[in-house]
Amino acid sequence: MVKYNHAVCVFPYEEGHAKKEYAPPLGLEYIAASMEGSVGDITLVDMRFNRNFMQYLMGDTDLVCISVNWPREKAALGALIDRIPRDKTLVVGGRTATIYVEELFQDYPAIDVIVRGDGEEIIRELVEDVAVEDITGISYKNGTKVIHNPSRKLTSLSDTIFPLRKLRRNKYRLSFKGMYLGYNIDFMATSRGCPFSCKFCTFSKNPLGEKRPWSGRSPESVIAELKTIEAEMIMFVDDNFAVDLERVEQICHLIQEEGIRKLFMLTLRLEICERPDILKKMYEAGFRILSFGIESAKDKTLKEINKGFDISYVRKAFQIITKYNFHIHSFFIVGNIGENEEDMMKISGFAKEIGTDTMDLSILRTEKYSPLNAVIKDTNGYYIGADNGIYSQKYGKKELKRIRKRIYKRFYTPLQCLKIARKTYSIGLFRLNSGIKGMLVYLFRSLMRRNS
Repeated sequence: MVKYNHAVCVFPYEEGHAKKEYAPPLGLEYIAASMEGSVGDITLVDMRFNRNFMQYLMGDTDLVCISVNWPREKAALGALIDRIPRDKTLVVGGRTATIYVEELFQDYPAIDVIVRGDGEEIIRELVEDVAVEDITGISYKNGTKVIHNPSRKLTSLSDTIFPLRKLRRNKYRLSFKGMYLGYNIDFMATSRGCPFSCKFCTFSKNPLGEKRPWSGRSPESVIAELKTIEAEMIMFVDDNFAVDLERVEQICHLIQEEGIRKLFMLTLRLEICERPDILKKMYEAGFRILSFGIESAKDKTLKEINKGFDISYVRKAFQIITKYNFHIHSFFIVGNIGENEEDMMKISGFAKEIGTDTMDLSILRTEKYSPLNAVIKDTNGYYIGADNGIYSQKYGKKELKRIRKRIYKRFYTPLQCLKIARKTYSIGLFRLNSGIKGMLVYLFRSLMRRNS
């Protein structure tokens, strides 16, 4: 006999935030997969597409699991909890839930359990009726008292448990500036962790600040999951896909051997340039979009954030990587500690010089247990904003937003947009039926804004 008859897994959404309709709730689908067979029924509700989740809380529903991964979702969590009947067991997990355990229990007394860190093993123990005091990695209510059990050791991804995609009610679609590009997209995780130690990065650690050693699934497991996915485009969401290059090589080999024809995108480090043979095999296997974190156009900054390379290495890497017809996307940070506006404005020219096709600019941010907090404390003139962004007396949120807009305007010229369209078409990233139409509309709008 099962402990719970019907578990409802909820991915929250608050009106006004970007929906990111291309991103399936992969973590929540892993939780659902871990419960399968140990509960009666499982329902997954993605509130970006289905706001009326109350219909799933009727009848025999007795367990509600909510995923909270970003600080901005805390407000949505509160509105959600207020609507959940008090006779349901309420479990909350995710990165933000792990960081703000005390605050969430204080603000939302209806929460019964908070899962800290990786939740797959924990949720299985919860639904299989293991005594709560024996489950590591959870905090729970005992009357009015909150009990914090010891933390659980960091785990590797399972080779046999795949996200429970059959629970989806909608498709996730690749879009550009809100326009559909003709492909359905899915996410997939093949590894966890990163062996590097960039000072600003919190994703190579668990939410409590513990360094996560890199671990990867076997190539055979990766291929087995790929065979179950219908979407034509796959984004690997690994922190660093290419740590084990022999594993990458074998994955590429098996993709071709099994006749899997999809387009792949992923994030990796510039050191992949040391193995042009692997780059060639990746392209032959269907990898088309490579994303790199460059962060700054200034050597001093790269050294201070412990990035592991300098500007000359960036140039060298791009000379090699751009020999292949990948769409290359680069990430930069606006507001690095010690940089002035002139330093930041160099990003646009540097990005064009190295040959990246597209780029994103983000504000430097921190988390509760990030080592950046100590740096900010010891650096005069800098402070942490309410949104966890790092600002200075000279460059506040408004100023950085203005600078970011200037950088984007210098980079995304009409000519650059035409280059993007040509590259995107040449690698088959969008289809004639809808992609080109959408891209032309975007280019026209860009030209109009530029000339206004």
